[in-house]
Amino acid sequence: MKAFKVGFIALTKASWATPEIEDLRKTALASLKTLPYEIADGGALTTTAAEASALCAELRQQDVSAVVVFMATFPVGAIIPVIAKELPVPVILISTPEKPQAGKMWTQNSFCGSNMAVHTLRKLGRKNTFVFGPADQAAALVKKPLGVLKCVSDLASAKVGLVGGRVPGFYTSNCDEMRLRAKLGTEVEIIDLLEIVDTANKLSDAEVKTGAEAVRKSASVCCAKVEKDLESAGKMYQSFLKTAKKYSLSAYAVRCWPEWSDIFGIAPCSTIGMLNNDRMVSSCEGDVLGAVLMQMEASLSGGVPFFADLISFDYAANTAVLWHCGAAPSAICRTFEETTLSQHFRVDGGNKKGLTNEFSMKAGPITLAQLDEDGDGYRMLIAKGTALDTEPFIRGNPLNVKFDCPVEKLVGTIMTEGFKHHYSIIHADVESELVELCRWLDITPVVVK
Repeated sequence: MKAFKVGFIALTKASWATPEIEDLRKTALASLKTLPYEIADGGALTTTAAEASALCAELRQQDVSAVVVFMATFPVGAIIPVIAKELPVPVILISTPEKPQAGKMWTQNSFCGSNMAVHTLRKLGRKNTFVFGPADQAAALVKKPLGVLKCVSDLASAKVGLVGGRVPGFYTSNCDEMRLRAKLGTEVEIIDLLEIVDTANKLSDAEVKTGAEAVRKSASVCCAKVEKDLESAGKMYQSFLKTAKKYSLSAYAVRCWPEWSDIFGIAPCSTIGMLNNDRMVSSCEGDVLGAVLMQMEASLSGGVPFFADLISFDYAANTAVLWHCGAAPSAICRTFEETTLSQHFRVDGGNKKGLTNEFSMKAGPITLAQLDEDGDGYRMLIAKGTALDTEPFIRGNPLNVKFDCPVEKLVGTIMTEGFKHHYSIIHADVESELVELCRWLDITPVVVK
């Protein structure tokens, strides 16, 4: 991923510049520097269009991914078009509250400056985000907006490895690669299943041993029937890691059936879960947009997503069960003691080949989302809820969720609007961040309330 660097421009008029206004700049900058990003600034207040042009050139040279424009005071109006034209990165505007100073003077007019700027930026076709608060809280004010913009930046440099294509008949896993590249910047690398097999067969004994040990440690219990599959699973896991490094991948979408278990001898479910534990987000059934959505949720929350089907619901209890067959990441398990490496209960008729990691998932706030092609663009289904303490009442990875919205309305929206059957769940409330991400990426949000 490209390094995320943030530019900082503090604006004023030369006639309004005072030591107190300079102190505001320094205060805001000091606050921003507490964020986990490199902050690039010009070291002084910017008062003219010429100064702004020179600073934009410097920030371009430093390859900033976004710029925070701090309205220390009402600025020279001509500065904003310069920034818009000469620094083609997302803009976050900050204004600060103020009170009349000595002599009843209004010394900043900071909000008015941002008000003028948003109008100008809109006329120039430039999106922006506005925040308002004290200069010493600048970091807290821009933390979420910058998190969204980092996600935008990460997607623009992301590459999803599509292994084997989509599964038969799953038109829901189709993806227009050029649309994805044009709209989000994400690249798709087509990888043949046989390359994974070939890479696995060329591993050293030490690499195979390391992989097998990692597989065994990924669960608390290993059924006796799958002990023989640990070496194959270790080879598969190491092969995926090597292939990701070879192609500089940030995610995988895997055609996990029907031929995978015949060619490799086991199913890839547990490996997919392990890759997600490693923050190499990976979707099942060749769903590229599912993997992209998982990247979004992981980036916005810092957590590990769960790729799932919606399999049942209870209107009276306002709950729904999300599930998949054993590819969930154990990082979000209910208790590690419940995690069990087992034979797949569907492959070849069931209970004949490994390898799944079965458990239910932890309780807590969740956000469910679904990314779908729509017309010439995209749409995103979003719904919040709370994951309940879920017993492992069925094989695989179940999670019972009580939604904030009426489940009947959620199901009705899915079925009426024809959304896909794959969802990504993250253990965090990122509804507002997803909506803001949709705004930046021209995705239509469908938020179920």
